[in-house]
Amino acid sequence: MTLLIVAGRTAPNRAVVFGGEHHHLDARGRADVAALAPHLTSPLGRSVRVGPEASVRQSAAVLGLTGAVDPALASLDLGSWRGLTPEQIPGADLARWFTDPAVVPHGGESVAGFVARIRATVTGDGVLVVAKPVAQALLCAAADQFFATELRPASLHRLTVSLP
Repeated sequence: MTLLIVAGRTAPNRAVVFGGEHHHLDARGRADVAALAPHLTSPLGRSVRVGPEASVRQSAAVLGLTGAVDPALASLDLGSWRGLTPEQIPGADLARWFTDPAVVPHGGESVAGFVARIRATVTGDGVLVVAKPVAQALLCAAADQFFATELRPASLHRLTVSLP
């Protein structure tokens, strides 16, 4: 079984800015992550892998989890959209991106490619502290269900089935 810990909220997450997981946790994000501590099972003897984003590393630190920062757990590459709000992106491009997991209107990574990349890197049991998009990639039924997989920041999930 893999325990997924979704990083806490950042100010850009709250403001709906693409790529907000690269920023530091805000006060609410730190408090929400700290509230997870009583619900964690002991990671002793289990590998702990931490995504490279600032909010992810800080979430692990708040929980007292030490583990390797793993660049393979990096969040979705949003290319030219990183740091933008949805209102700053042409509506047609957003619509295509949300409905076709193979398109890359921002020049970064497709949703389909991202889901495949993340699923290929997560094997075996352990504890993962990751950005929300990484957890979505692991928990969605398929790439075309990525955006329908809703998760809260600072949440726990158990991955008990093999990934396709």
